[in-house]
Amino acid sequence: MKKLFCIFLSLLFIVGCFTACAEGKAPATTTGSGNETTTSEDSQPVVEELTNADKAKPYLDAIPDADYKREFNVLCMAGVGNSEKEIWAEDASTEPIENAVFLRNTALKDKLGVTITMNPQADVSSAAQKDIKSNAKSYDLIMANGPSTGALAQNGYLYNFLDLEEHMNLDKEWWDPGTLRDCAINGKVYFMNGDINILDNDVTWIMIFNKKMISDNDLVEPYELVRQKKWTLDKFYEYCRNVSRDNGDGKYDDKDTYGFLTTNGGGLTNFMYTSDIKTVEVIDGTPTVVMGNYQEKIIKVLELCKHLIHEDNTTWISQNNPNQTKEMFMNNQGLFYSEVLSYIVNLSDMDSPYGVLPTPLFDEAQENYRTHVDGVGSMISIPSNVTDPAQTAVILETLALYSYQYVTPAYYDVTLKRKKSRDSESAEMIDIILQSRVYDIGYIYGSIGLADVFRALVQQGSTDFASKYKSKSKSAEKQLNKIVEKYNKI
Repeated sequence: MKKLFCIFLSLLFIVGCFTACAEGKAPATTTGSGNETTTSEDSQPVVEELTNADKAKPYLDAIPDADYKREFNVLCMAGVGNSEKEIWAEDASTEPIENAVFLRNTALKDKLGVTITMNPQADVSSAAQKDIKSNAKSYDLIMANGPSTGALAQNGYLYNFLDLEEHMNLDKEWWDPGTLRDCAINGKVYFMNGDINILDNDVTWIMIFNKKMISDNDLVEPYELVRQKKWTLDKFYEYCRNVSRDNGDGKYDDKDTYGFLTTNGGGLTNFMYTSDIKTVEVIDGTPTVVMGNYQEKIIKVLELCKHLIHEDNTTWISQNNPNQTKEMFMNNQGLFYSEVLSYIVNLSDMDSPYGVLPTPLFDEAQENYRTHVDGVGSMISIPSNVTDPAQTAVILETLALYSYQYVTPAYYDVTLKRKKSRDSESAEMIDIILQSRVYDIGYIYGSIGLADVFRALVQQGSTDFASKYKSKSKSAEKQLNKIVEKYNKI
């Protein structure tokens, strides 16, 4: 979705221009609609990457300028991370994301005569339901968290994005392919993610590694393994298992060194999603419980997790205390650290260099890296009683394009510039991560309960998936059938 590696390459190109001028050479230049390859004076090929603004321009040009003379009211979560920051900024700012949001909203107003208005609420779901039931039409866009958005969708409060495809390019980079692929139920998509929202990026699960510990333990940085699709759970465990060390007091606690650090919850659940396993998949438009189909693979993952987490003091899991794991990682007490993307910024005071990785593949046969978005992340949805769906779609597509042009580069810049070792590889890895996200209906609708089964087994160090799944599968099927029945009535 967000191919921002071009920022770094653009900087390299600029440096190259200065170098060429210093040597009395004029840099080769070109224009075009895609990545261009030209030949310099010494016959060396030069690849020029287009910026997001370059890529967005033809699509923005295709949207006719207008003067709608209207406010575009966004209902969003109050005070949840960047939930308000991703929507609105009062003025230009020296803070990059805030300034980018201001520029985006200003550009939208200049092009379409639309003013973004933010409406934060503590309970977005209740506010949306009340407004739609009364037909007050106070809001044009809803940005609630995953579970709340799912509840609004199944109860008929949201508009189908696929009915607006004439006015939107939902398959382009400024929209998340995961939501379009994984959340289509009965041929309808009621919620999307994209470059408009950044809270979904903030809570995407990633892997961070300590470069100093890699060097101290004579290990190779895993970037090339990622590129070759050899960054697997087995390789990850191989790196982890020989790193743990007691500090000399004869007991392992938060004062010691480990191969792997994480918190209980999402960091454990993600072992399932990184292995390309879901609890529910949409098959021919119908959500179907599929977790049982992965029994053999799940048992293998659970066996690895048992070795990793419960044997040889390889792992430290903070119990509901993410600050503890963060401090341990900053203190060179963990080779790998599983957290959400926003935690990169929290490491700004770390002295040792570190890098970013996607979470590992199950094995080399797995086609794509996978990860999941924590449920607190925002999702984009449209009220079902919207007055002018076509105009709303045009506004949303334009907003997404300007977000792609302004907000996403700023988000990458803020996320990566505070790293002590801002390397091109980390930007490349984040591109991979954000394009590899999966959305599990069984996770979005927590009442189905199967994601909790996997996490509980990991915490217990158990591989007895068969009996645990058997005890939960019937109730999960029942809950899913209730959800599908509600969708069928919409």
